[in-house]
Amino acid sequence: MIVYGYRTRNKVLGQTDYACAKCQQTAVHTVVRSRRWMTVFWVPIFPINKKSTVCCNLCGLQSKVENAQADAWFPKPAK
Repeated sequence: MIVYGYRTRNKVLGQTDYACAKCQQTAVHTVVRSRRWMTVFWVPIFPINKKSTVCCNLCGLQSKVENAQADAWFPKPAK
């Protein structure tokens, strides 16, 4: 018997300031990247998809953001 499934991992990319669409306040928004992994025997094997969301720290509004936009806000440091 093979046990397989999915696991989602979240990573905070950073925070940015801009005006919220709901509360109309300039507030800090947290950007989170979620990656879904295929697992076999509870071990992550390969990523299936990834998506980025942004959450207003004042009112709690969550909205999707394109992965490219999130990467542009928080570029990875060069090695």
